[in-house]
Amino acid sequence: MILQALSATVERDRWAWLQYALSIVATVTGIVVFSQWALERRRRPEVCFYWRLSLDGDSTHLANWEPDEVPEIKAGQPLLVGAAIQNTGDKAGRDTLINFVVPDCFDLRQREEPEQEPVHSGNATAGLPPDNSVVFFAPRVEPWAPPNWYMRYYRLKYVGDPPVQPLRLRLLFAVSDSGFNSRGWRRVPSIVPPLEFRSAPAGTLWPPTRSTRRTMRWVRAEPRGRVACVPGERSDVRDLIVVPADRGHTSVPGPAKEQSAEPQ
Repeated sequence: MILQALSATVERDRWAWLQYALSIVATVTGIVVFSQWALERRRRPEVCFYWRLSLDGDSTHLANWEPDEVPEIKAGQPLLVGAAIQNTGDKAGRDTLINFVVPDCFDLRQREEPEQEPVHSGNATAGLPPDNSVVFFAPRVEPWAPPNWYMRYYRLKYVGDPPVQPLRLRLLFAVSDSGFNSRGWRRVPSIVPPLEFRSAPAGTLWPPTRSTRRTMRWVRAEPRGRVACVPGERSDVRDLIVVPADRGHTSVPGPAKEQSAEPQ
């Protein structure tokens, strides 16, 4: 038997066309909703660390503290450390907690709350062997939305036994948030808010013209290649050297750069 293709005419009534249209609308809606959900899941906070240091405890002498600078100090010398973070991501931190940790041979105080006592604990990064004892403060950061800064000032003074030879110590600044991923960066660029704040100097229009401008850039923990990243936490460190009392004057290797604008 030879089979032949027979032409057929499909007739659709109004109900069939309505079903066809509804299926298209449902498919498009599902794609849009899923895309928005996927983009929302990708949004997360990220952190940029920033350090400042005054070797005489005077806030007017605060200067940028670069990672490769290891200042020499003497026992009893007052220090003022500014530790700041900026949210460089595209989502506000939900439960952000910071920890400023120093060896327990330091007298540690917050400039904003000088009477508050630090908490004692152990930490293998900042503590000295064999017991790794440290003191720290752990304030919460609320709110911390892009691209906001959060800065705290700490007063330190070495109160341990004067060392016989130069003693190297480490300060730890850790930030925890459930939104941090394990890598500290994203594989593809993201559309995120600009990091700079809109300004309106004297003589210009106030309020400034509202801008919805967003930029395409890589989102990563900064300084790049410097920050230690684990799921839910970012951390950075700075080192100091306590010298014997008979050593010369205190010095800071390398030039210190002044900050052009104070974080808000």
